[in-house]
Amino acid sequence: MCKVSFRKEENLRCFFLYQTYIKQSVAMKKIGFLVISLLLPLAMNAQQEEDDFSNFVKQQSADFDKFVDDANKDFINFMRNPWKEFEAEKPVKKRVKPEPVKPVVYDEKTAPKDRKPVCLDIEKILDMTTGEGKQRPVVKVKEVDELTFDQPTVIVKKKKEPVVIVVEEKVTDKKPVKERPGKKPVVVQVEETPVVEKPVEKTPVVKPEIPVVKPEVPVVEPEIPAVKPAAPIVKNVPLFAGGAGRTKFVYGGMTYYLSNALNRKCRLSSLDENAIADAYETLCASDYKPLLNDLHTIKKDILYNDWAVCMLVKQIAQEYCSTYNESIVMRQFILNEMGYKARMARKANENKMVLYVATDCQIYGNIFITQGGQKYYDLDNQQPYAFYMCQKDSPKAKHSVSMYWQETPVLAGEKAVSIHQAAGSTARTMVSIPKALIDFYKTYPHCDYSVYVKARVDAGVESELLSSLAPLVANKSEEEAANILLNFVQTAFQYAMDDEQFGYEKPFFVEELFYYPYSDCEDRSVLYGYLVKKLLKLDVVYLDYPDHIATAVRFNEEVGGDYLMVEGHRYTVCDPTFIGASIGMTMPMFKTVAANVLKY
Repeated sequence: MCKVSFRKEENLRCFFLYQTYIKQSVAMKKIGFLVISLLLPLAMNAQQEEDDFSNFVKQQSADFDKFVDDANKDFINFMRNPWKEFEAEKPVKKRVKPEPVKPVVYDEKTAPKDRKPVCLDIEKILDMTTGEGKQRPVVKVKEVDELTFDQPTVIVKKKKEPVVIVVEEKVTDKKPVKERPGKKPVVVQVEETPVVEKPVEKTPVVKPEIPVVKPEVPVVEPEIPAVKPAAPIVKNVPLFAGGAGRTKFVYGGMTYYLSNALNRKCRLSSLDENAIADAYETLCASDYKPLLNDLHTIKKDILYNDWAVCMLVKQIAQEYCSTYNESIVMRQFILNEMGYKARMARKANENKMVLYVATDCQIYGNIFITQGGQKYYDLDNQQPYAFYMCQKDSPKAKHSVSMYWQETPVLAGEKAVSIHQAAGSTARTMVSIPKALIDFYKTYPHCDYSVYVKARVDAGVESELLSSLAPLVANKSEEEAANILLNFVQTAFQYAMDDEQFGYEKPFFVEELFYYPYSDCEDRSVLYGYLVKKLLKLDVVYLDYPDHIATAVRFNEEVGGDYLMVEGHRYTVCDPTFIGASIGMTMPMFKTVAANVLKY
C-alpha cells in the first residue's frame, strides 16, 4: 500500500510540473513572437539601408572607374596626334673627383710644430634637408683672430680651498691649447700678447666662471633595427604561393607569382602614333588591376623603394612582351598606372623606342629632357639623340620616381663575409653583406650625393657593424671616440680611385665599402658620417672641394683644430682620407681652398 501511494504522488507531481512547463513555454513563445514582430521591421530597414549603402559604394566606384577610363581615353586620343620632335639634353657630367693616385698620409715629422687652427673658407652652403635642395646664401666667416681671441692671455685657475689666482707665463704665439671639459680652464688669446710678470695689483676683471658641463657619454648600445625575414611569412597568398593565372618571377633572390593578364597583350604593328596608341589602349582594356595590386603590395611590404619597383616592372615587361619596343610601351603603362611619371619616345633615326622617367634628384651621366620644370631621364643612354615624344603625361602620372628610401629592400640569397681591421687599434668588424643588395646597387644610376648619405643601411649589416664598434667608443669623450672611428675608416680600408677599380665614377652606399676591395674619399666620408651620427649622435656636414670630399663634425665638447662656422655653429674638420691625421687636421693643399658645405 505504501509503495503504491508513493508512486501515485510522484506521478501527480511530475504531471503538475509538466503542465507548468508547458504553460511557461507557451508564454515565452508568445513574448518571443511579440519581440520578433516588433524588431523585424527594424531589421528589414537596416538591411535595406545596408544594401542601399553598398549599392551607393558600388555606383561611386563604377563612376570613378568610368572617369578614369574616360581620362585614359582622352590621353590615348591625344597620343594619336603627331608627336613633337625633341633633342635630348647632354647629360650632367658625373662628379669625377681627380683624386691623388695614392692617399695623403699625415707625417708628424714634417708637420709644423706650431700648427695653428684655421677657420676654413666656405664657397656655398647647400642645404639639402628639403626636397628641393635649394641653395642657401653664402656665409662669409671672419678670420680666425677676429672670432673669439679678444681677451687677455691671463689664464686664471680657480681652486676651491684656498682661493688662489695663478698667473702663468706669457704665451708668445697663438698656438691653441686643446682642453677637455672639467680638466683645465678655457684658454683665450689676443693678437698681441701682453707681458705679465706678476699678478696685477688691482682687482682683476675676471668673467664669471662658466660651469663645466660634463658631455653626454656616447651611446654604448646602438640602435639595432629589427631584421626583416628573408621571405614573406604568409605562404598561402597567391602572390607568394602561385596558382592559375600567375607567372613566376625571381627578383632580388625573392620569388613572386604575379598576375599574367598582360602576357602578350601589348602588340605593335608599327611605331607610328596610331599603332602605339592602339597598343596602349589594349593594355587599358585588359584585366591589369590584379598585377597592380601585386606590385603595390611588394613595394609597401618588401621593396620599400621606387627604383626597385621600376627594375621589377622592367623585368615583367620584358617577360610579357615579344619585342623590346613593346616592352617600353608596357613599362610606361604600368608605371603610369602606379602613379609614376614616365614617357616613352621614338628615336628619330632608329626604329627604336626609349623610356624617360622623372626622378626626385639629380642624375649624372644620363641624357634628359625638361618638361614643365621636371627632368625626365633616359637611364639607358648617355649620348644625346633626336626623338619624338607625346607632349602630355598620363592623367594618373602624378609622382616622380624617388631615389631615396627609409628601409632597405628585403632580399634573399647568399652573403659575403667581410673583415676589416684598423691599424694600431682594436677596432675590428666582421659583417655579412647580402650579394643581392650589391646587385641591386649596381643598377642604381649615379645620383646626387645626398642619396648615398641618407640611405638606410641594411638591418643585418647595421647590427653587426655598430655592435662591433660601440664598445670601443663607450665612456669615451667625444674627441677620443671620434678619433677612434676616424682611424678605423682611414686605415681599415684600402684606397683606390673609382677609375682604377671600375673604369668609371661610382659613389658607394655604406654596405659597398665592405664588399669591394677599394674605396675613395667620397665613400669614406659617407661611412664616417654614418658612424658618427649613429654612435656619437653628432651632426655632420660634408666638405665638397673641387677634387676632394671630407667631413666636419659639430662637437658638444671643446676640441682644437681646423673648423668651419656653419649657421653659427662650429664644425671641426675630420678627414677620413687623410691617413693618420686626427680630428681638426686639414690636408695642407685644402687649407686655403673654399669648399661647398653639403648640409643634410
